[in-house]
Amino acid sequence: MELGLVFLGTGAALAARHRGLPSIALVYRGSIVLLDCGEGTQHTLARAGLSPLKVEAVLITHLHGDHVLGLPGLLQTMAMQGRRRPLLVAGPPGLKELIEAASKLTHWLPSYPIYIAEPAPWQTLHLPSGLEAKTFPADHTVPALGYRIQEPRRKPRINLEKARKLGLQPGPQLARLQRDEPVRIGTKIIYPEDVVEEKPRASITYTGDTRPSQATIKAAKHTTILIHDSTFTSEYAREAHEKGHSTAKDAATIAKQAGAQLLILTHISARYRTTRPLLDEARRIFPRTIAAEDLAKLPIRP
Repeated sequence: MELGLVFLGTGAALAARHRGLPSIALVYRGSIVLLDCGEGTQHTLARAGLSPLKVEAVLITHLHGDHVLGLPGLLQTMAMQGRRRPLLVAGPPGLKELIEAASKLTHWLPSYPIYIAEPAPWQTLHLPSGLEAKTFPADHTVPALGYRIQEPRRKPRINLEKARKLGLQPGPQLARLQRDEPVRIGTKIIYPEDVVEEKPRASITYTGDTRPSQATIKAAKHTTILIHDSTFTSEYAREAHEKGHSTAKDAATIAKQAGAQLLILTHISARYRTTRPLLDEARRIFPRTIAAEDLAKLPIRP
């Protein structure tokens, strides 16, 4: 996959036979970005045929155990495999302390540089592969972040039909316009915006655990894929919100208001043996909805 998702764990706080604890692998040109790292993540990576040595960044949403307790073991496995490539690990305040305590108390030292970031909301992280990850505040019971991850900007393309209408032919003039330089034809000046179009960039917005939030709507505006907390159906809305979570109906409403292209329900409570009730209520509001399943793979196109 040029760009795609592999769902490693799609359950909520309790691991179930059919759903592991939260983690998603975003695969981009051979590199992997992990979104959360619940217990068992490294085992599911192996089952999915993904190497820990390909992981360039781990983005943690919050420090509840179901989202982060797989991280110490994964970091140690990377060291045992002789990793040398630097690793970025980002998350809310306390992440650095957790990693350092795990290293000290389990008596291991990394064989590779670990860069730990505790970014503020609305900060952009530039990942080694060129991906951009912008944080936003999640509305949970502890400090929490969501992430919008976007492809790098692509080389702009010329709209040849517009160019021909303006009297332009393939050659040096179009090359200059593509370099963001204006050109002159007779007495007329043609500017890049007259013929140059930005190629669409795919984006993935991941909420982690959150109540329905205006910040999510802002962060997910016109996103390609919104992966949203959908712990319960709406009959348990009060319980969901008290615990800092969303219902499938909440997620669908957010997706509709944000203008997302596709909604993926995740963080699904172990009480549900099937996702049909969650999908039914979400699709009544936002038809382009699917439910995440462990080990499911999804290619992404903008």
